[in-house]
Amino acid sequence: MLNPDVVLILVVHNGRVEYFNGKVVNMTSATTLHINPPFPKAEPLMLRGPLPLQPHDLSSGFSHIDGRYSSMTFSSIRECMCVRPEAIQTTIVVVLRFVNVTDDDFYYATYLKLMVNLAKKNALNRPDDSWFCPRCQMSMVQCNYNYHLPMKLQDVTGTLWATAFDEVGIDLIKKNAKELYMLQNGVNTTQTPRVVINTVVLHRYTFTLLVSTDTYNFEPKLKVAINKVYEVGYIAECNALLAKIARLSTQP
Repeated sequence: MLNPDVVLILVVHNGRVEYFNGKVVNMTSATTLHINPPFPKAEPLMLRGPLPLQPHDLSSGFSHIDGRYSSMTFSSIRECMCVRPEAIQTTIVVVLRFVNVTDDDFYYATYLKLMVNLAKKNALNRPDDSWFCPRCQMSMVQCNYNYHLPMKLQDVTGTLWATAFDEVGIDLIKKNAKELYMLQNGVNTTQTPRVVINTVVLHRYTFTLLVSTDTYNFEPKLKVAINKVYEVGYIAECNALLAKIARLSTQP
């Protein structure tokens, strides 16, 4: 069937898309492969004939952390990092699908903010209930609490895991981590940390993401941190979408 004069359309159902040296589609026991299927969405491709699809320039879809922020999708983020694995910063409008925390692991203990450069270092809890800062080699009776929130984000192209820390957590939840920590031993069983955090789930937000690559088990992985959170500007978002539609309608 591999004839250069014949259009061959392959449809993969229940495939698993991964990213390793580019985009890869793997098959599982639940995957089915259709060759030249009678699907409505496949007909325009068959009518094109043996013409090659136009390549997409990935380098124009993102900006570096030193440049202006650009709006991207999760799919374009992954593709850009495969082509050019450098740190990028981008803004994106997404739905917050899930926050992977329980009532006692949404925070990490830190040394009290006596100095700015000590504010975000992890503090160690000693058997006598005191706290020790390994950076400055000092002990304190009390400690501070900062957010550590693994979040599952979703846009039209898929999902992506990102981590939000203290400043973003406060802007998102409208409470600091110590306030939620105090709810753990409170008498109000309906107002637990998990319940409060769940109030921000399944809403749309504009996030500024810092994306970089890391290696885990000798494989490259995306490392995504949320730097800022904003309310969605629906007027600006609609204008941007209308501008994209207008550019598509003018293309040959």
